[in-house]
Amino acid sequence: MTRAFRWPPRHAPGFPAGCADAGDVLAHLARTRHASVTLAVVTSALRATVEQSGDHEQGLVRVRRSLAELGRAAGAPWHPSYYGKDLVLVRPGEHGPVDAHAPTSGIRHGSAWEHVPLPAGAEARLAALLRACYAVSMAARAVRDRPESRGRGRAADVLAAVPGRLSDEGCAALLAGVLVRPSGGSRAVRGAGPGEDPRLPGVPSADAWPAYAQQYGQHGKFAGRGPAHYVVTDVHDIEWGTVVRHPSPRPSPSPRPGIDGRRTAGNAHLLLPLAAAWRSGTLPTPVVLRRAHGLRIRRESLLVEHLRALGDGGGAAGGRLFAALGDGLCGLVTDPDALRTAVYAANARTAGQLHSGAGVAEVTGAFGAAELRAAAGRAQFALHVTKTLKASTHEARAYQEFGRPLDAAAGETAVAFLRELYERGPGARGGHHLAHAVRHRDHWRRHLPPTATARFDGLMELVVG
Repeated sequence: MTRAFRWPPRHAPGFPAGCADAGDVLAHLARTRHASVTLAVVTSALRATVEQSGDHEQGLVRVRRSLAELGRAAGAPWHPSYYGKDLVLVRPGEHGPVDAHAPTSGIRHGSAWEHVPLPAGAEARLAALLRACYAVSMAARAVRDRPESRGRGRAADVLAAVPGRLSDEGCAALLAGVLVRPSGGSRAVRGAGPGEDPRLPGVPSADAWPAYAQQYGQHGKFAGRGPAHYVVTDVHDIEWGTVVRHPSPRPSPSPRPGIDGRRTAGNAHLLLPLAAAWRSGTLPTPVVLRRAHGLRIRRESLLVEHLRALGDGGGAAGGRLFAALGDGLCGLVTDPDALRTAVYAANARTAGQLHSGAGVAEVTGAFGAAELRAAAGRAQFALHVTKTLKASTHEARAYQEFGRPLDAAAGETAVAFLRELYERGPGARGGHHLAHAVRHRDHWRRHLPPTATARFDGLMELVVG
């Protein structure tokens, strides 16, 4: 079985050169004899950056560059390491908050820190570090999302104030919003092999994606199997689950998957009972964090299984998909029909739990960087089509090819979804889908049937004024 963590540390996928994987660094420190460490986490406002950039991949690039700048500023004594959209800094002994100058990127960050006593035994020490990483990451998010917050918060103080400041839903979202990476480490957990994402064993790393795309461009076609199709996938509503448009007349109060009018469960939805106990004072913060951490590990394990199935499907479709987008994949395939079958199969494997949509666009013209970027934009639009239909029964809720018009029923459902977002008003959950539709309204007009175009145009007039 492949080891979960390694030394020297692997590169953190998607980050600039010289950025070490957080799991490997923490596992290495767990094997030392230090009695305690000071652990700090810097997180970033990814969604806001993506909306500002108008592109998910570019938003990720900007976020990760800014975190790398902060890590370099902190210096070697803090052992900077990275995962997802977070920078992890850990230093043996008890110290104050890390003194790192903010980057000039304009990206909103939040940071928190804590002293972490380490027990005896390498496995117990690693488990303590992993739990602390989860807690401090959560505190960093709480600091990031408070406009009135300044400076760096000590995690225990930040988290103690959360139940009195947020609703049950807000607490659940905070508990669910942290990637459980680093995760694993036990002998029963399979580690990532060569070329795989350290957080997602069995899924190709984002680091291999640029070279793969370049190789594809040099050869034009793989074994004469047809032109390249750019693919992007994303798990729909990973935090709150997908609520069906016409729920059962007598929904159960249970948050179990497939119940309570939901097609899929969500990480935050499953944590609502725990969040309510936290806010009411029924459970103290350390107990809440320990239980939430266990639930998050189980959900992250399910995500790995889901993404691995999608990735295997990319191989069956004459190409390869890479873990370049957090809870989604991107890559190239030659057989979109085989990919569609693979997406349906992956969704069936995690039915009631996780459901992905896939957007696909043919790479047209001479294969090069410009053509690839253009195809990526078209595929991302097609992915957003699946997001507007995620709560419906239409086939396009799981798979959409750019240029393939929606039928009348799917078109009406898509416009109704966007209209509902508009009527909820500014700040409503999911409002970024409406902002995306405004930016890409010409694409929408191309894909909507004539019966829905007039209503879409009327909605756009209301939105843009």
